[in-house]
Amino acid sequence: MTMSKIVTVDYVQGKKLDVYKDKDALDKMTEEELREAALSDPDAQPLTQEQLKHFKRVNPNLPKKKA
Repeated sequence: MTMSKIVTVDYVQGKKLDVYKDKDALDKMTEEELREAALSDPDAQPLTQEQLKHFKRVNPNLPKKKA
């Protein structure tokens, strides 16, 4: 089996944006632009309030329970 590196590339305002190398471009985006970019990804849609109701809050500082 061969392994390959996955690099995410997006286009913002007609410019190619490599999110691993162009952090300054992300820092310059407004909250609205960031939200629009996130919503444009069909694989990463935000959860609804109904979906969030089924999540359980986790406190990483608590000791793990023994089974």
